[in-house]
Amino acid sequence: MTHLDKLRIWNKTIRVMASKHQAVQLPKEGQPDAGLTRDYAQNPLHRFKKPGSKNYQNIYPPSATLHLSNIP
Repeated sequence: MTHLDKLRIWNKTIRVMASKHQAVQLPKEGQPDAGLTRDYAQNPLHRFKKPGSKNYQNIYPPSATLHLSNIP
């Protein structure tokens, strides 16, 4: 979060901080929502889902350099 707080993106500064809430309440099935919440927990593209997949030494702030890996 520290790398994203006060980051300038699309000519605006974003603020990122920890929530005081332990969990986000998702809308119930069939309830209307404004599209503001989405659950990515079961998404196959979730990079840090598997135990041991988090390498905190490889976390860097955003930069102009694009890093690509695992490309066939």
